Amino acid sequence: MQCAPLLTGIKISNLLTTDQNNRIHTARLFSRTPVSCFLLCQSQGKAVFLLYMKEQLKAYLDLPSVKGLMKRFGYTGMKLDEILSLVGQCYKDHMEGRREFPHEIGLLLGYPAADVEGFIENKGQDSLYSGYWKVYSDPEECRRIFNKYDHARERVIRLMAGGMTVRHIIALHHPYYYSTAAV
Repeated sequence: MQCAPLLTGIKISNLLTTDQNNRIHTARLFSRTPVSCFLLCQSQGKAVFLLYMKEQLKAYLDLPSVKGLMKRFGYTGMKLDEILSLVGQCYKDHMEGRREFPHEIGLLLGYPAADVEGFIENKGQDSLYSGYWKVYSDPEECRRIFNKYDHARERVIRLMAGGMTVRHIIALHHPYYYSTAAV
């Protein structure tokens, strides 16, 4: 359910935590779909994946505000696979207690750069609003986005209750990908 906004095409990425024993099954589940699957970290019996829409994530990371903040985090001139690899190492180091949380993950999740920056500056306190992330700028726009995410979750619950699988849900919400993939 946590990935419903991604599965329905309204979010560019999501984290998914599974039991470490399910990591191969998880990777297979998203193979040959428009959702890319990157194993971010394995720790304490858990596997943490970043699920993402590749072209949309690349475009988001190319926005001036996002690019500037990524540069401040030390990610300059890197391709997406290099960014993911470095973020994965930083996240693993965090999980093993060797560094602070890598806030660049917020950008990889499509959070507004101003909110990631606000979270860092305010040390996670004094947000204007809190939902899927802590909001430090434009709370009305974020409420609208959070509402869309909630509706996506409800939709996925109904579809799965009706017998649809994750792959069917992705196909339903990404028909262009599937119509061109067969060509």
